[in-house]
Amino acid sequence: MRRRFRMSPSPAMVVACIAVVLALTGSAFAAALITGADIQNGSITRADLSRGTINSLKGKTGRRGPSGRDGFTGARGPQGDTGPAGPQGPAGPVGPAGPKGNVGDTGAQGPIGRTGAQGVQGVQGDPGTPGQSLVFNTAVGATDAGTPIAQSSTGPSSSEGIENSNGGTFLSAGTTYKVDVFVSFVATANPGTEFGVARLFLDSNPLDGSGSDPTGGNADMDTTVVSADVPDDSSNPAQASASFLVTPGDNGGGGEQLTLRSALRTDDGTTTANVTGHIIVTRIG
Repeated sequence: MRRRFRMSPSPAMVVACIAVVLALTGSAFAAALITGADIQNGSITRADLSRGTINSLKGKTGRRGPSGRDGFTGARGPQGDTGPAGPQGPAGPVGPAGPKGNVGDTGAQGPIGRTGAQGVQGVQGDPGTPGQSLVFNTAVGATDAGTPIAQSSTGPSSSEGIENSNGGTFLSAGTTYKVDVFVSFVATANPGTEFGVARLFLDSNPLDGSGSDPTGGNADMDTTVVSADVPDDSSNPAQASASFLVTPGDNGGGGEQLTLRSALRTDDGTTTANVTGHIIVTRIG
């Protein structure tokens, strides 16, 4: 803020001013001497001075003073009118995908559609593996077991005991069969210590676990079954049963004949017994 300084005229200046006044007012006052004491303070105004005198009284402008303090913030003016909408800005980048929402409820089942036309018949596939099928099922009732064999015997052989499978059945070479065997012995005379025994044969070859027969037939194990000691009361039986896998060889006729033979093992040659035999043969492969 600029400050103005008031300057007081010097005595010499006052005298000069008086002289000017006298010159202007005429010679009537020339003879008298006017001093500063004759002038009342403040009586001479700016209008009494010439422009030149006024200009000569002006001093040089002083140095600029320091800025004043900021004034108080004025009251907030009224809100102006809303300006026109600016142009639409460019589209921003696509944000990341949000989390997957929950699966909605299953809708109601729609109506059944019309039956379509029948398609062409497909090509017949290769034959599948044969399934299980019953080949032979026979039972022989109580029959005398024949001449006993010694307890130390590994028989019966093809000539010992009796064949009790109604002649058996022919099995095809290379096909695997499951053979279920059941035998039951009842003492009929001179009971003592005796055991019932039975074994499977392919043709006349015993399936005793020693390996394949001469035509290639074999079983998964020794097919000999032995019962417990036959009861001496001649009414209660001693039984034995087992299941085997048998694969016949080819004796020149495309397979082999399967039979079951049974015998009584005892060291008393006078002991006799009846035997019941049952054999079931199922093709499994």
